[in-house]
Amino acid sequence: MLVVIIATGIVSSCEKADNRYSNFEAYFTYQPVSAKPNLYRSCTSLGEFCSITFPPGQNYVIKSPSTPSSIDYIPRTALNDYSRFILGIGNGLIIGKPVLPEMLEEESQVTCYDLCCPNCHQNHHILKQLTLQTGGKANCSSCQRTYDLNNQGIVVKGDAGRSLFRYYANYYSPTLKLTINNR
Repeated sequence: MLVVIIATGIVSSCEKADNRYSNFEAYFTYQPVSAKPNLYRSCTSLGEFCSITFPPGQNYVIKSPSTPSSIDYIPRTALNDYSRFILGIGNGLIIGKPVLPEMLEEESQVTCYDLCCPNCHQNHHILKQLTLQTGGKANCSSCQRTYDLNNQGIVVKGDAGRSLFRYYANYYSPTLKLTINNR
């Protein structure tokens, strides 16, 4: 009986750890990150975040709430089309370096969230893009929730709900390469 209880506890603790990352697909890679100031600042400065979107038929757009007049573009090329970039379920990503490192980590790492509101998606099956705000927050104009990007995308204002969908991110500073890969 004791073995069954311990095994159940181990399985449920593994399930909780796996829930940190979304099961949805996301794939994006860019190098050198230093060529795009908004993206570079988000990968190297604590508390800075930017969004990457891909409006239909246009270039990739990188925006940061800390510099709203400055927008970076990544041209749509045949190589990008071949790579089949997938910007999450809402056709947009949030990338940044949280102020608070994750539990058991010594320093913050680059983090990636979906730009789609997870609660609008799960509760109403709509893809509602979030609006980034200064101070590491993201707001949904539909459900009125605000998410804390510096604290694992949890809801900090509005009705309780699910945290932001998260994807695996890797920023390798010697080569200035960012990779989001959740395939």
